[in-house]
Amino acid sequence: MNVTVRASLIALIAIVGACWAIPALLVSFVPSDAGMIAMMALIYLVLPVTAIALGLLAANSARTLFWVPAALGIGPAVLFPLKVEGSQDLAFHGVAYTAIGYAAMGLYTWMTARQHR
Repeated sequence: MNVTVRASLIALIAIVGACWAIPALLVSFVPSDAGMIAMMALIYLVLPVTAIALGLLAANSARTLFWVPAALGIGPAVLFPLKVEGSQDLAFHGVAYTAIGYAAMGLYTWMTARQHR
């Protein structure tokens, strides 16, 4: 398996995990009193960190993995509503996750290019 395919599989697993599996676990196991705090941690901590990690992963092969940050941006719009009722209003966060991922990708590429001069 080549590096691009392996990175694509890692990205897909991370996106499905962050946008479907973690919300499913939160909805199932977190008591309703702590549910809002848990979802806020997901939306404002876990997903931005995931966006940065996927941006850095995509930067290693930017020509073939350019889609990865955009896929994370689409993930909340498509996968959140499957597990979290009333989450359609969270879909706009995907734009921010996409921007964070591309910013991490661009910054990593820029820093790498500067080191090779």
